[in-house]
Amino acid sequence: MKKNILILILFSLCFSTTQGQLLWKISGNGLKHPSYLFGTQNLISIQFLDSVPGLFKAFSDCDAIVGETVMNTIDATAKIQQAAIMPSHINIKDLLNDDEYNVVDNELKSVMKFGLNGISIMNPSLILNLYEMEIYKKRTGFKDDNQSDSYFQLVAAEKDKKVLGLETVDQQIKTLYGNATLERQADILVEMIKQKDKILNEMIELNKLYKAGKIEELVDFSKGKGNIMDMTEEEYTKRVDNRNADWMTKLPDMMKDSSCFITVDAIHLGGKNGLIKQLEKRGYKVKAVE
Repeated sequence: MKKNILILILFSLCFSTTQGQLLWKISGNGLKHPSYLFGTQNLISIQFLDSVPGLFKAFSDCDAIVGETVMNTIDATAKIQQAAIMPSHINIKDLLNDDEYNVVDNELKSVMKFGLNGISIMNPSLILNLYEMEIYKKRTGFKDDNQSDSYFQLVAAEKDKKVLGLETVDQQIKTLYGNATLERQADILVEMIKQKDKILNEMIELNKLYKAGKIEELVDFSKGKGNIMDMTEEEYTKRVDNRNADWMTKLPDMMKDSSCFITVDAIHLGGKNGLIKQLEKRGYKVKAVE
């Protein structure tokens, strides 16, 4: 009996330590009240949040919720819809040869029940996002109406907490969809569909790393292995490192004014240019909440 209790305690400690790596307490450097940094993942349901120790207490204790951008606004929705459309003179047929068009068209019809003809003016990256979401949902049962990355802003609005963004919607759209040419986006779309099983397995592996709180491994995995589908070094720098540097020009003042609950994609936490290292370099004490 005592042996079983000891095993249970050890298991609980290991689980708490692992999960705690997603939530970090920020203190020191003149802060009157601590702030918290939480790494999100857009393919994780809100039910997973219950397993992160101290998460809801940290959220409750903070006065302001800080996200990459303020998402739940009419303006944000309109701009995202606008970004989904390519320039008026460009059609998806202009970016794919006949064989490539047929490969993508047939796969979309198989998975999503509609082909390229109905979305021929949509940005290739957004077509890919819709496709990836759908195959992930079919394999795992994930429901995209339960995503964790927008959850905190919704709850904050209900509780009359301040909701702040580290960048504008325009900045985020440019970063996520404007760094690669339409031709490269189309090439990635084709290759992703040709290698869908491999890509799906990688999505599942990324989520396993995330749920285990293995931030550094998640960052390394996200950098890719030289495939055409992976971000180039330049794209990674623009999408992750440069944004981290820009956010660090804003976070100190935000945390000085209010205790902040900061939610950003987990890829921004780890690595030598990640927010954890950047905060420590600024003199803050950053400690995992276990």
